[in-house]
Parts: sequence; C-alpha cells; structure tokens
Amino acid sequence: MASCASPRHNNNEMTAEHLIYFSYDHHNSMSQCGERYDVTLTDDGKVHVVIDEGSPEEKEFYLHDTAIFDELLEIVKTYKTDKYKENYKPRMQIFDGDNWSLYYKYDSQRRVSSGGYMAWPDNYHEMRKALSDYFQKWREYQDGVLEIEYFKFTVKNNHGVDQEYTLERGAEQATMTLRDAEKGIDKTLQVGNETLKRLQQIANAAQLKSTLYDYHSSDPEATCCTYFVRYSTGDTLSGYTCHTQYPSRKVSDVCDFFSHWM
Repeated sequence: MASCASPRHNNNEMTAEHLIYFSYDHHNSMSQCGERYDVTLTDDGKVHVVIDEGSPEEKEFYLHDTAIFDELLEIVKTYKTDKYKENYKPRMQIFDGDNWSLYYKYDSQRRVSSGGYMAWPDNYHEMRKALSDYFQKWREYQDGVLEIEYFKFTVKNNHGVDQEYTLERGAEQATMTLRDAEKGIDKTLQVGNETLKRLQQIANAAQLKSTLYDYHSSDPEATCCTYFVRYSTGDTLSGYTCHTQYPSRKVSDVCDFFSHWM
C-alpha cells in the first residue's frame, strides 16, 4: 500500500532562499564618481542588469539565466552583508564625502538594506572590490545587450502641433522619417546606424524605461506624447505623457535629437 506521508526535505532545502533583486550604489556627493549595479528578476523570468560606473556609459541588458543571482548570493554570504547595520554615520560632520547603499530581496520577500555616509562596516571595502571584480565579466558581455532597433515618437495637441519621428536600423544604414504637420515637413532619409547609439544615450538619460503612464492630464490644452521602442533582444517598451505648460525632459531631449535633421 502506498504511503500517504509527506516527502522528507533536507532542512537546507526547506530554508533555502534565492535572490530576486540586488542593488548597490556608491557615489561621492560632490563629484558623483562611483558605481551602481542593479539586477532585477522580471515578471517574465528574465534578468534585467544595469551597470553604471560613470565611464564610458551606463550598460543595460537582459539575461535569460538566473545564475547571476546565485553568484551574487555567494558574495552576500562571504561578506555577511545581512549582518550590516541599517545605517552608518561618521563620528563628526564631513562634507562632500561618499554615500553608499546596499539593498537586496529574496524570493521569500525577506529584504536586507544597509547604507551610510562616510562610514561603513569593517569589511566594506573588500566587499565593494569583490562586487567590482565580479561585474567585470558583465561589462564585457555582448549577447543580449539592449540596442535600439526601432524607435517611434509622437507629439500632438489641439493647437496644430502634430509631429511624428521614427528611426529604424537597417542592414547598412538606418531609416529616419520626420513628419511635422505644422511646418509641412514630411521626409525620409538614410543615416548611419551609429545614430541609434546616440538615440540610445538620450533614451537612457530621459529614462524611457517605464511602460507606465508618466503623467496624464484631462486638460484639453495639454500636449500628449507617446513613444515606442523595440530592442535587438525583442524586448519593447512604450509610454505616454502629458504636459500643460513645460515639456518634460523626455519630450525636449527626443525632439531636439530629431530636429537636427528637420
């Protein structure tokens, strides 16, 4: 007769936790020199990685393997970061010093958070170097790097402003279309694919990363903007924003980029 007893589990299996989010930031309050690492498990099971060390530029990509979390967990365990205090402060007032923060979350929803200003745990600098050494391989990672393949941006309001800009990568050159109903401009031109790299920098700086509506206004005088971006990985993002008087950074930076070819 088959047993109805529950299967036995090793205690380590019962209590094992896995990271689903990891964030570390260290910057000087005056020069802003430093580094930032963010690793996030997305809802569709991919891993979103951001490496920002100030130079040459922020790097952002997706992974389809969660092994990066296991490797980060080894650093967490080695330096016992769960034993860090929540906040570290210097004994005396110091201006223009270094700020740092460390935050990570497990699949059990347990969270660990620590940070400070010009004060840190005894092994902090060793832990910081270990993270820098670890992310070295990801700085050189190529497969899955987020590169824009297609970009579309529209600006409309009730005062005749009706603009649409698109840029699409080609085998040898990119195709740009510019339409401005108010100025009577409607043209298509070929530009180098390297132009997409510049657009990528602007998209990052303007933080075109959220699929949520940034701001919605019921004011009929508001200017409405939409954007859609498709990356080489197949990932897409889209957004919508309204402004009544002053354009957001998203709007002005992108419009300035395309107006160069008008």
